[in-house]
Amino acid sequence: MKQLNETLKAQIKEAIESAERQSSCEFVAVITQKSANYQIYAFFFAALSALLIPHLIYWLSDWFSIEKIFQLQITSFILLMILTQLSVVTNGLVPSAVKQRQAALVAQQSFRKFGLYRTSKRRAILFFVSIDEKYAEIITDIGIDEKVPQETWQAVIQEFRQNLATKNVAQGYLEAIEACGAILKREFPAEADDTDELPNELIIDHN
Repeated sequence: MKQLNETLKAQIKEAIESAERQSSCEFVAVITQKSANYQIYAFFFAALSALLIPHLIYWLSDWFSIEKIFQLQITSFILLMILTQLSVVTNGLVPSAVKQRQAALVAQQSFRKFGLYRTSKRRAILFFVSIDEKYAEIITDIGIDEKVPQETWQAVIQEFRQNLATKNVAQGYLEAIEACGAILKREFPAEADDTDELPNELIIDHN
């Protein structure tokens, strides 16, 4: 991903390792380019436009024959389907609320997909980013939830999302990991029997 070179990935890994040394929790960072392909929206837009555009032209100028209208519909549909293959175009067609819901669903799926619920003390925390949806989320396991209310993370999540909105993805991860690490260090200090159960490297999920 263009936003994250090897140096930035290494910094995120170092931040995770530092946070884990100071608490008995597992930190995992996951990033995906997009949470869905949204092709159904592209198809709907192309089909609807192909139906409406020729009729609009016919309404403005009635010299088109039925055959010409049909040809224009087919041509319009093909050209629009090609155009909507560009992610920037497709993203613009999909309602923001739909993209946010889809990204939130993928964040929850990632929590299970990468085994955060399997740690021995159930104290895992996920830092999730979906680039195209401009969505960031922090999800904690039940071992953390029993002691730290969800409201505690809201300010951190808001700052995380703000950094993502300005395309400062790495800074968003680093600040969120540091902020959560400070909270978890206080609530769950490092213990002698701690083991590293989950990957510390940034996980790039291609879905």
